[in-house]
Formats: sequence, C-alpha cells, structure tokens
Amino acid sequence: MKETLRQYNSIREEIKELRREIARLEKQETRYATDKVAGSDNQFPYAKKHFTISGIVEDKNLIRKKEILINRLKGCEKIKIEIDRFITEIPDSLTRRVFRYRYIDELNWQAIAFRIGKHDESYPRKLVHDKYLEGLEDGSNI
Repeated sequence: MKETLRQYNSIREEIKELRREIARLEKQETRYATDKVAGSDNQFPYAKKHFTISGIVEDKNLIRKKEILINRLKGCEKIKIEIDRFITEIPDSLTRRVFRYRYIDELNWQAIAFRIGKHDESYPRKLVHDKYLEGLEDGSNI
C-alpha cells in the first residue's frame, strides 16, 4: 500500500492529462469533409456531370487510440478510488487526518504537524503515518 500511496498525486495528475488528451482526440476523430466527384446521368445520353458530396469522416486510428486512453483512465481512477477508500476506512481520526493531509491535500510533514497541533515534523511522519503502515504489514491494524 505504501507504494500505491506514493503514486496518488501522480495518478491524479495522470487522470487530468488523460481527460485532456481524450477530449482533444474526440475533436479530431470525426470531421466534416466535402469532395467533388464525376458521374453521369443514369439515362441516355449519359452526360457527364460533377457532384459535390459531403459527410462525416472518422479516423479509425484516433478512435483506437482514444479507447486505449479510456482504458488507462479507468485503471487510474480505480487506483485512486482504492486509495481514497483506504484513507476513509482508517479507524483512527488522527491517523486518517494525517493520511488525508499528506496524500489528498499534498501537505509536507511540517505543515501536517502544525495542523494536528504538533511542532515536530517527525511526529506525524514516524509516530502516526509510518507506525500505521507498519501495523498493516505485521497485521496489528487489521
């Protein structure tokens, strides 16, 4: 879980980037096109005529690329939800706040210490955060 927590901020940024890229591809994948073609009447004397045709053109490669990005987006959102759930399900209020401040609010350890009424940055890091994760590893927090 520690490695997953470290990825939290990067995953949030990746989700934003993927959404922007998907939106950009959606604008490009279909476009309106016109062209001129030559043809003839379907009855005698079969005179040659020029016609203008128009329609929507889809770029299949862009559609495939968008599908790949959507799958990546779903994977990132799934990990983000797992982390949010992990933090939400921490039973101790202080520990839950420390995790929220660190990963969701992106605060440094000193700012977290001040928020919880301590002056030493090692308190939230060592005695709350790290102690909780060690308890998960050895099974004592389950």
